[in-house]
Amino acid sequence: MSQRPSFTHKQLRAFVAVAKHRSFAEACGELHLSQPALSITIRNLEEQLGGPLINRSTRSVSLTPEGEAFYPIAQRILQDWESAFDEMHNRFALRRGRLAMACMPSLAASVFPALMARFHEQYPEIDLSLEDIVMEDVLSAVHSGRVELGIAFEQEIPEDIEQQQLFSDRAVVALPPSHALARKKQLNWQDLSRYPFISLNARSGFRRSIDTIMQEQNAVPERIYEANQLTTVGRMAAEGLGLCLVPGFCQLQMEQMGLLCKPLVGPVFKRAVVILSRRRHGLSAPAGAMTELLMSNFDFAD
Repeated sequence: MSQRPSFTHKQLRAFVAVAKHRSFAEACGELHLSQPALSITIRNLEEQLGGPLINRSTRSVSLTPEGEAFYPIAQRILQDWESAFDEMHNRFALRRGRLAMACMPSLAASVFPALMARFHEQYPEIDLSLEDIVMEDVLSAVHSGRVELGIAFEQEIPEDIEQQQLFSDRAVVALPPSHALARKKQLNWQDLSRYPFISLNARSGFRRSIDTIMQEQNAVPERIYEANQLTTVGRMAAEGLGLCLVPGFCQLQMEQMGLLCKPLVGPVFKRAVVILSRRRHGLSAPAGAMTELLMSNFDFAD
């Protein structure tokens, strides 16, 4: 099997310049090369391809039949080469590209739209997509490579997934102003157990953590209403069905529904929110920029 030729960008540029001008002198001026250096470059290209491209028998320069055939090919290769360079330069400069992310619905609906707007303002040419899916599916989306970044509560992860803490979230109790506990400055788990409680369904990680603490504190409510999304949980509380426990980053969203938010003590329910990514794949330039924006936005103490 014959070895394929290996030519350089410099050799192609040299040939195209000579073919365009039909003059070594004019090609030298364009390329800022001496004539001996240009001649050597062309000769090396011809050796790689296996035959002459340029007739050197007369004072005027002409192309051999093979040179005429190779000329448009060389032009196309150079154009593709430069386009590829420009494409990658634009990607690294964040002037082109795409970033796919996944995020818990509660966080996606509360603080992420503003963050995406800030990112778009800084990098308007980057296409963004956000899947708002349950925490367990966020991990799966990152692990499969469907998305590059995931935002979820800290959890057990495979070895090839990396998680970087954004902030530590303290849950708050949301309840309507008419509720019997509305005047208390802070609430405890025994308070929650005495009234109807509204929560995410038992399959969610957030709910499982709540159930664990309630059992440890012997504070399991007699009546629990369930929903699949925290927005629905908040709406049910606003209609007077009971009180609910939500992540602290949902507080503004709950207050916009007309609910009061109270701190919860004895013990405090606190969970870390993390960025998930694939450990051995590295981050694209858009993912790196988004990670930097997220870390700077949530730069505060527990």
